[in-house]
Amino acid sequence: MALYLVRHGQTDWNREKRFQSTTDVPLNETGLAQAWRIREELEARSVSFILARSSPLSRAVETARIIVQGTDTPFEPEPGFMEVSFGDYEGRLESELREEYGASYDTWRASQYTEAPPGGESIIEGAIRVRPYLEKLRAAATARNVLIVAHQAINMAMKVAISGRSDVESAAGFRQDNDEVDVWDMAEGKRLEMWKISVG
Repeated sequence: MALYLVRHGQTDWNREKRFQSTTDVPLNETGLAQAWRIREELEARSVSFILARSSPLSRAVETARIIVQGTDTPFEPEPGFMEVSFGDYEGRLESELREEYGASYDTWRASQYTEAPPGGESIIEGAIRVRPYLEKLRAAATARNVLIVAHQAINMAMKVAISGRSDVESAAGFRQDNDEVDVWDMAEGKRLEMWKISVG
């Protein structure tokens, strides 16, 4: 079976292009609708989960709870799936950072998070941090389907950990929108599929 990696639904900070990192920002109306649409699509595909985990931040917890609501899937937040720290960039608009840091910000952005922002964490460091928590789920995700709902960068870090690939090109391919579901074979370390829902 497979590991289903879901990014939480949209927040106002996502819409504004403001780095959230570990700040606890709730889902907005679009984000709630995205979570429900993901749930509906999983039901349409007859996908069920043996267990579910999420980041402890409310936007991920709420997305996960919507997806498993009304099922017997055991769910609990996992602090180990906390978003990567964006350090000095946390809470800042991308436009502000580009104006303030200039070329150095663009260089970091081009690294696809494989380099750490000032005072923050890279997805390579995140992969080291998250690997033990993924290992706890490996047997379950091999026998049945497992759901993890987390964030853009830590989901990228999980894909680094699963695939063993940490180059910039691979990292770019690991990015995930709020309305996309990424499905991975943990035993083989490869992506099986990625699908997108529509809202509105």
